[in-house]
Amino acid sequence: MDRNDAKLEEGRYFICDLIGCEVFDSKTSKKLGVLSDVSETGANDVWHIKDGDKEYLIPCIDEVVISVDIENEKIVISPLKGIFPDED
Repeated sequence: MDRNDAKLEEGRYFICDLIGCEVFDSKTSKKLGVLSDVSETGANDVWHIKDGDKEYLIPCIDEVVISVDIENEKIVISPLKGIFPDED
């Protein structure tokens, strides 16, 4: 299949396009890391966010993923409490 023949629904992305995107907190605009991998699970995908030698796992759900800008390689999320350090 040619990539140009694929018809993706709004809000759907090729995993290879997500890898390498910088991930930011929607409330603080702080860079949380870079999306390094995606695990496909039964309920929802899980995104792997690398920050140096640390890795954080976040669910790819509407309540967490605020926006994805493939062109600018930027993802904005509202992280669930307790996943990233320095959260209230």
